Amino acid sequence: MEYSLDELYRLRKTHLNSAAELFSKVFFEDSIAMWMFPEEETRKQNLYHYHRFRINYGLLYGEVYATSPHLEGLAVWVYSENIEMTNWKIIRAGGLNLFRNVGKDAIIRMLKIGNFVSALHKKYATFPHLFLSPVGVNPELHGRGNASKLLRPIFNRLDQEHLHCYLETQDKSNVDIYLHYGFEVLNKSIIPSTEIEIWCMERTPKQT
Repeated sequence: MEYSLDELYRLRKTHLNSAAELFSKVFFEDSIAMWMFPEEETRKQNLYHYHRFRINYGLLYGEVYATSPHLEGLAVWVYSENIEMTNWKIIRAGGLNLFRNVGKDAIIRMLKIGNFVSALHKKYATFPHLFLSPVGVNPELHGRGNASKLLRPIFNRLDQEHLHCYLETQDKSNVDIYLHYGFEVLNKSIIPSTEIEIWCMERTPKQT
């Protein structure tokens, strides 16, 4: 089935809170989320603030698309020239509110992972690209084609623009899915001080 970019909903800031709520549900049992926010009773709220920041960063420095205004699924894309988070970009995207809401200990854990993953990104994604970070579908709506609806139109556009795509995933099952979309594995590492595996993956544009 072919999907068009016109069928996607370009997220607006008015949907930021709802989008953060979606991702706090999607990533509740994600290995990195559980490491950053080990206390289950506060994890969902902390994830809400964490993803509100990340989604807002995508709105400011990339593109954010949903399957529809009902937000069955959501994908955040960041332009490679905006990957490096300067202090100004962090503040503008809501970094101070994030710090106030999740606390110092969580911020320290986030930075440990963030610094390592950023170093991988810098090492392996040396080409102009669009960074997929992150993508998720409401767990209650899996198996209905929402992921393909989110991803395939962007991949088609990248093929036309001859632009690479890069992502990281810590879920082995996701690796197989992304291989299906034309990605290849650039590197597999274990995040220091954790047992979390992480794969760096690249999609080379197809000839059109």
